[in-house]
Amino acid sequence: MKAVRSVAALAAVVTAALLTTGVASGQADGAAPGPHRPAPPDRVLIVLFDQMLPQYADQFAMPNFRGLRGHGTSFGQAYLGYMASETVIAHNVITSGLQPKHMGYTDEAYRDTRNVFGKGYDAMHITGDLSLADFATIEKNGGQPYPKLADYLHAARPGTKFSTVGEKSYAVESATGASGDIAVRLSSRRKDVTSDFPTGCRNLSIPGTTGNGQWRSPTGKAVPAYLTQPDRKDPRLCGRFFINSDKGNDYGTRTAFPSWLYPSEGNRFWPGNDPAHLGGDTWVADAALAMMGRENWSGMFVTMGAIDKAGHMWGAQDDTAPQNCATLAGMTHVRCAAENADVQLGRLLKKVDQVDEKRGGKTLVVLTADHGATFGENFHGKTFVDASDSNWYYAPPALGVFDAGSGAGAPDTVTYSNPSDAVKQLNADGNVQFSYQSTAIESWLIDHSPAKKVAGAQTMLTMPGVTASYYRDGDHYVLVGTNTMTTTEKSWWTAHGQEIVDTMAAPDGPDVIGLEHDRTSYGVFGDHGGAQESVQRVPMVFWSPGMRPAARQEAFRTTDVMPTVLRAMGISPTTPMDGAAHTLTQ
Repeated sequence: MKAVRSVAALAAVVTAALLTTGVASGQADGAAPGPHRPAPPDRVLIVLFDQMLPQYADQFAMPNFRGLRGHGTSFGQAYLGYMASETVIAHNVITSGLQPKHMGYTDEAYRDTRNVFGKGYDAMHITGDLSLADFATIEKNGGQPYPKLADYLHAARPGTKFSTVGEKSYAVESATGASGDIAVRLSSRRKDVTSDFPTGCRNLSIPGTTGNGQWRSPTGKAVPAYLTQPDRKDPRLCGRFFINSDKGNDYGTRTAFPSWLYPSEGNRFWPGNDPAHLGGDTWVADAALAMMGRENWSGMFVTMGAIDKAGHMWGAQDDTAPQNCATLAGMTHVRCAAENADVQLGRLLKKVDQVDEKRGGKTLVVLTADHGATFGENFHGKTFVDASDSNWYYAPPALGVFDAGSGAGAPDTVTYSNPSDAVKQLNADGNVQFSYQSTAIESWLIDHSPAKKVAGAQTMLTMPGVTASYYRDGDHYVLVGTNTMTTTEKSWWTAHGQEIVDTMAAPDGPDVIGLEHDRTSYGVFGDHGGAQESVQRVPMVFWSPGMRPAARQEAFRTTDVMPTVLRAMGISPTTPMDGAAHTLTQ
C-alpha cells in the first residue's frame, strides 16, 4: 500500500494549479472566458466515498479529503433531500439531476408497472441485482427518457469518453446507464480463472491466506484490455487486477457480531496482503489511474465502497474501537477503510494535476458520498450469520421477487420469505406483496386501493421504532400519524420529512412508508435508506484550478450536483432537472 500523501503535498498540487490558472474576479455566471475569468473545466472527476459521513474527514486521518475541502467550494449543509438513501439510487441521481420519482425506479425494490422486463405487470425486482442493460431499459422505458451526464459530455466534448469504476456492479452500472462508455467493476466470484482467460493464466499463491482458489477480475462494459491482461513479467500468471475473493478469507467477520450479519470475503473491499493483487479501494484507484492516463475522457465517476462495507458490518459511527490497519482484520473496520480511501484520493488528485498539465485545460473534481449512515442501537432484524438479505427484503412465499431484472429464472420464494418477528406483523392481513426495511420500512401492497393503503399505513405506525407513517396518493404521500419523537428528531422531520418521502411518489414506488427513530435499523447493524438526518447528511466539495476557497452554508441537495457540474463546465441543460445549479466560487 502506498503511503498517505501529506497535506503539504496536496496543497502543493492545488496551489500550483491555482497559480497556473489564475483567480476569478467575480463576473456574473455565464460570462465568456476572458483575462479575468478562467475558462470552464474541460473534464469532471466525481470521487464518491460510499457511506462517508461528513465528520469522518476530521475524525480520522484524511488529510487529502480535508485539503480538497479547504481549497475548494464546500457545502456544509449538504444532504440528499430524497429517499431512498441508497447507492443504487444516489448514483443515478448524481448523474441525472432527477429525484427518484422521475428516474423510473425509486429504491432497492422496483415494481414493474409497465412490464418493461417482460416478467409481468407489477412484478417485483431488486434493483441491486439489475444488469447494466436493465438500468438502461428503465432509463428509456420506465417513464420519460432523460439524458445523463455522459450524454451532455458527449455533445459538449465530442470524441471523449465517460467512464465509471468501482467494486460493486450496481454502483458502477447505475451511474453508467445507457450512455456511459466504459464501466469497470469486479466480476462475480470464480473458482478457476484458467478456462476464462485466453492466455491461460493461473492463480497466484497468496502468502498468509488460505483457500486461494476463488478470484474476481475486471468486468463490465468496454473494459480496456490493459486491465485484463496477464502479468507483464510472466504471462502465465494473472495480471494485477485479478484479486483474491475466497469466502474462507473472511478476516474474522464471520465469527464476530455484528459483522456476521453481512460478513466479508477476500479482498473485494480490502487491499489485502498480496502486493501484486491489492483489492478494495486500492484496486478501484489503480484502475481509475490507468484509464485517466490512457483514455480520452471528459468524465469519470470513481466509486469507492470500502467504508460502506465496513459501516454495514460494524455499525458505522459506532465502530470506534482502535484498530491496526496493517492487519487483515483491522482493514475491515471503518477508520481503516476511510483512511485508505483518503490515500487513494490523494493519488487521484496527483493524477489530475498530471493530466491537466499534459493535455491542457483543467479538471473539475467533485467529492461526495451517496448517503450517510446510522447504527442499530435499537435493532429489529434477525441476528444469525448471513441474515442481511432476509432482514432487508421480504416477499411472501407465494409471491416472490425477481432478483435479476430481465434475466431468466423464476421469482425467489425462499431467500426473501424469512422475515424477523417484527416484520411478520406488517403482513398480518396478507396484503403485502413486498417490503424493504433498513432505516425506514416500505411496503408494496397487493391490493393498493385507497382504503387498503390507509390500513397499511396504520399498521406501519405500530411497527417497532416507527415515528411516522404515510401512504401514497398519486404524486405525493399523505401522513397518517406519528409517534413520539425526540426534540432533535422532530426538528429534522418537521423541516424535511414530507419533502424526502414525496420524492418516492411514483407508480413503481412503495404504497406505504414508515420512518424510524434515529439509531434504529432492521437490516444490519450499520445501515441507511431512510430519512434520518445522519443517513441524509453527505459531504459535498467542488474544486478546480482557479477556484477560491469557500465554505458555504446554503442548502445543497444531491440533485443539485448535476446542474452545478453543467454550469461550472459551461454546458446548458436541454431538459428540466429537479436540482438547482449553484455558482461555484471561481
